Amino acid sequence: MADRLEADVCVVGAGYAGLTTALRLHQNGKSVVVLEARDRIGGRIWTQHLDDGSPVDRGGAWLAPYHEAIFGLTREFGVSTYKTWVKGSHLLVHGGRIRPYKGLIPKISPLAVLTIALAQARIDRLSKSVPLDEPWTAKRAREWDARSVAWFVEKSGIRTSAGRDLFEMAVRGLFTGDLDDTSFLHLLFLVRAHGSINALFSITNGAQENMVVGGAGIVADRMAAVLGDAVRLSAPVRSVTQGDDRVTIEADGVSVSAHHAVVTVPPALALGIRFDPPLPDDRQTLYTKAVAGPESKTLIVYDEPFWRPDGLSGQSAEPGSTAEVTLDATPASGILGVLASFTFGAVAESAAALAEAERRKSVLDALTARFGAKAASPLAFIETPWWTEEWTKGCSMAHFPPGVLTRYGHLLRQPFGRVHWAGTETSTKSHGAIDGAVLTGERAASEILNGN
Repeated sequence: MADRLEADVCVVGAGYAGLTTALRLHQNGKSVVVLEARDRIGGRIWTQHLDDGSPVDRGGAWLAPYHEAIFGLTREFGVSTYKTWVKGSHLLVHGGRIRPYKGLIPKISPLAVLTIALAQARIDRLSKSVPLDEPWTAKRAREWDARSVAWFVEKSGIRTSAGRDLFEMAVRGLFTGDLDDTSFLHLLFLVRAHGSINALFSITNGAQENMVVGGAGIVADRMAAVLGDAVRLSAPVRSVTQGDDRVTIEADGVSVSAHHAVVTVPPALALGIRFDPPLPDDRQTLYTKAVAGPESKTLIVYDEPFWRPDGLSGQSAEPGSTAEVTLDATPASGILGVLASFTFGAVAESAAALAEAERRKSVLDALTARFGAKAASPLAFIETPWWTEEWTKGCSMAHFPPGVLTRYGHLLRQPFGRVHWAGTETSTKSHGAIDGAVLTGERAASEILNGN
């Protein structure tokens, strides 16, 4: 028999959006219940501890210096951060040639560098006219929303194959989905939400500048500890029924009666919940269209960060390979060395189709070619194909196909009766990032506390 609970608010999902919502409500005297489908908290943040206790992040891991909300939580819970390792040369592999470089753009042909810089400058310039709170109201919103990101890449003026492949991979890494199926308005909104496209691509002063001592999940763990038994794991929500003054949420093993519900799961997962009254057609269309793409993150663990003494940063790129992008993801202790390897979109799907042993060999061969013989013998090889995770269905965030934001974007944060919405897809500032998720949790809590 299911447990029957009562609370002021029931929160669906124990990622950073859900935990922040619940924490702020709890701190303001509201009773809460948090229902999480997984057997762990954190959502798309997943810190795993190795045999020696070292934390590694299988999901989101990096914080930008402008991520004020998540940094506020790290201070609140006494958690420290450290800088991503960037010293030494980065590597670009293209056409069978390995090119060391420093800075943001590799030393490919001057024409390629110039055209990439011009394309990025154009994106930055256009993004400045996109309102953060309502990007669909921009003067040229309908024009931009009718176009795809692939259209922009085609029209970008980047003509050399090295430049084109590099730029396409970088943008594909932002959304992970098919760029033909991603709105150009969404790209402009994403850039506006982070200040510049360089901020999204960069380590220093950018989205990958900082990591969390103890792993990105440690703040979530400490929030959950404050909430205690209010957090229920292995409790996927099956239905949300609204009455005149209550909401009943039915999940595996538990039923919650509350005054309000806050749904924080990715949009595609909201469709797996039965709503009564049903979600209107326009909202169902939004959640059907707003899907996250294939992304795989593989952690390759070594007994030391051997690339550092060799004068390498650990950052590398090889568009189209089974290790498209790598970053140094070594824990703060620096005792073990960790490279995080990413593949995006169709490349991730192609890699996933390989047999496990073949995929591992392909990744290690690529890393050995870049970083030397020591890369061939890791202590651990941890793969996470995020789009195959039942309660995630893709990373790092949902992307919006052409025509969706201008028609349905206004519904992203609009309450549905007593049901409120949070999650990084609903964020304005820091859209798509951990910080964005935290901001939406604070917003959803404020809506309820202020009676909105």
